[in-house]
Amino acid sequence: MNTGDIYRELSRRLMMENSELIPSIWRAVCDEREARLVAALPGTVAELSERMGIGSEEIRGMLASLFQKGAVFESARDGETLYRMPRHIIQFHDATLLWKEAPGEMIDLWVRFMDTEYASLLELVTQIKMPSFMRVIPINETLDTLSGVMVYEDAARLIEGAETIAVVPCVCRKSQKLCDRPVEICIQLNRGAEYTLKRGTGRKIDRAEALDLLRKAEEAGLVHMVENRAGMGNAICNCCPCCCEMLRYAANPKTAGVLAPSRYAARVNAGACTLCGECVEVCPVHAIVLGDEAAGIGEACIGCGLCARTCSSGAIALYETRPSGHIPS
Repeated sequence: MNTGDIYRELSRRLMMENSELIPSIWRAVCDEREARLVAALPGTVAELSERMGIGSEEIRGMLASLFQKGAVFESARDGETLYRMPRHIIQFHDATLLWKEAPGEMIDLWVRFMDTEYASLLELVTQIKMPSFMRVIPINETLDTLSGVMVYEDAARLIEGAETIAVVPCVCRKSQKLCDRPVEICIQLNRGAEYTLKRGTGRKIDRAEALDLLRKAEEAGLVHMVENRAGMGNAICNCCPCCCEMLRYAANPKTAGVLAPSRYAARVNAGACTLCGECVEVCPVHAIVLGDEAAGIGEACIGCGLCARTCSSGAIALYETRPSGHIPS
């Protein structure tokens, strides 16, 4: 396999074999020897040493470097550390952009990818109804009047239940730089926090600071998102509609499959609506329009709760619109 083929092979494993940019991103992250090691994953140090014909200590050093770069991840298997490559393109994107020594060339390539080729992947995800990468969770205070709210759709309860918490920069705003919203505001929990602390890409925080970050995110008009599965998950992302790798594509029906809405949707009490337009301005997916007598909320609503939190007349509230089975088990 020649040099170009090895980077193409790594791209293929991320469902991006035909990409013009992902092979170049791999090349910016690792040299050919490192790329061949990544292609040999998964494996332990001993297995990879035998597979590659390279001494264990050298393999260990290469893996440590690739771990820092965000190209290799660790897990446990029978008491040993198992090394693997990123599970998908989003994990590769986020991990490499948090690499402290990330070259400017790589960052520029990621911005180009997100602005061009990424949309075609999301169209495929939407067409074949693949599970969405992330899911919206509503603002905590908008859930107060609702019953049956599950722990893993309430950001505050996720934080209260976490053993280890860290904050990391939002990689989307860090790279895209399209707004002035907070950057150090995305929250890692438990294994996610332990991972980022080991890499040195974030800092440890306590529950009080994490809850304060949620409030700051809401005040800045950011949307809370978690991995699209049940359970604690490893992260609470706080996302803007201009930079976010998920949210800025959620408003387009062709690419909306990238993001699962929450189990809730917003509803307007027409009698209380003053037609002030605050909800229209804050809605991240342009789902709200002003009618002659009241604001109207369309099917594109993702149930984030920003409009309900913002509405000064209290005319908007969330209501349950999807069953609990909407959240993958």
